[in-house]
Amino acid sequence: MSSLWLRTPSSLTPPQGRQRVIRGGRLLDLGALQALLRSGSFDLDQLWLATDKCVNDLQKERWSTSDVLQMLVSLDSTQDYRKSEWCQVSGGHMVPCDVYAMPYDTLGQRRHPRGLEVYLKFSIDETGLLTIALVSCHAS
Repeated sequence: MSSLWLRTPSSLTPPQGRQRVIRGGRLLDLGALQALLRSGSFDLDQLWLATDKCVNDLQKERWSTSDVLQMLVSLDSTQDYRKSEWCQVSGGHMVPCDVYAMPYDTLGQRRHPRGLEVYLKFSIDETGLLTIALVSCHAS
């Protein structure tokens, strides 16, 4: 799935100390990822809830993995992108992630200007298998 990366993950400099921000814009081609999700070939088992906090936040919000995929498909790469940063996942290793926030109507399952501000932080597996590592997904 290297075609989903705008920059090769191995070319990114790992974080130094507390500096986690990755400069230079988006890491992932959101449009290509969304096209793949819309194609129906993505299996929900390929969505990895990569932190205990993410699991807890989804339970608290009562959101399913299907809800999360609908949120990912609803993102707009220009309006919703916030930053890219290194994030620690279960197991202790760091992964490069894109961070988005968007107004989202959870009942209508679509973006809406007066919707709840939803925060998503995610990456994909760089080994060639498509696994979305959802690091964070919660209301702001």
